[in-house]
Amino acid sequence: MRRDGDTLGAMDDRTCSRPGCRRYADRTVTVDYAAQLLVVGPLQQASRQGAIEGSYALCEPHADRHAGPTGWQIVRYEPGHASL
Repeated sequence: MRRDGDTLGAMDDRTCSRPGCRRYADRTVTVDYAAQLLVVGPLQQASRQGAIEGSYALCEPHADRHAGPTGWQIVRYEPGHASL
């Protein structure tokens, strides 16, 4: 059950992957090391074997503050628009 009382699947019951954080994860941060790129978007379903490689489930505050290494490009995707 989510904070707002809606019953959702197990995907939505994940907590933020940042150590010590107990907030619900509602964003996925995907890291592409070769392209020096971070993509922040809506929470994605995990693969059958666990988390999608190179992706992390984060709460909104941690995802919004995720800046990546100096010089990396960050793409923040929200349904309806994308920003660089």
